[in-house]
Amino acid sequence: MNYHTFENFSALTEALSQQWLTIIETTPDGSSFALAGGSTPAPIYQRLDELLANSGTKNPVKLVATDERWVSDADQQSNEGLFRRCLHTSALNKSWKLVSLKNASSSPEVATDAIDDRLQIQLPRPFSAVLLGMGADGHIASLFPGAPTQHDHLTCLAAVHPQTRQSRMSLSLPRLLSTERIWLVITGAEKRQVLDNAFNGDLPVAALLREASCTIDVFWCP
Repeated sequence: MNYHTFENFSALTEALSQQWLTIIETTPDGSSFALAGGSTPAPIYQRLDELLANSGTKNPVKLVATDERWVSDADQQSNEGLFRRCLHTSALNKSWKLVSLKNASSSPEVATDAIDDRLQIQLPRPFSAVLLGMGADGHIASLFPGAPTQHDHLTCLAAVHPQTRQSRMSLSLPRLLSTERIWLVITGAEKRQVLDNAFNGDLPVAALLREASCTIDVFWCP
């Protein structure tokens, strides 16, 4: 792991979004990214939106959520809805395309094969980068401790939040690891300690650390 330490989240946001923009601008044949949801990375997405809108680049970009709750985009808990709200300016300029982890099926379990087909067709190559968060319990995406991290050969799997029992679709661990780089964004001393102690454990983040074939860049601030 490479640790990048910042005094505050604003500095972290600027550094990561600038690095992200450079990848987009220097990949004329198109880049692709898997993105964490939740409130923590939202400022990064908003800053990237500003940078993309001002850069003038027309290089194609594909985005997919690392995981998604089985709710409509209008729901405030939807990660795909979050991306649309944060990246609205660059979306209007056709700078990016969102590949959805949802369809009209009644549940993620029913939709898994169809979503896998979609991912295989629309995102066949390794990601340019995967941006992940991490819970205090060591989960990444919707891969929770004690639950499967993959389902057969599929690129995605149905998941259930252990406390809320909310249904979700998540990229599998092998699909998350099929990437040129991994950005792990965490804040606070508690999560830093979890990560520092994770390598030899059985948490999902530990599997990520052990099995990654690329460097994991950790962006951390207090």
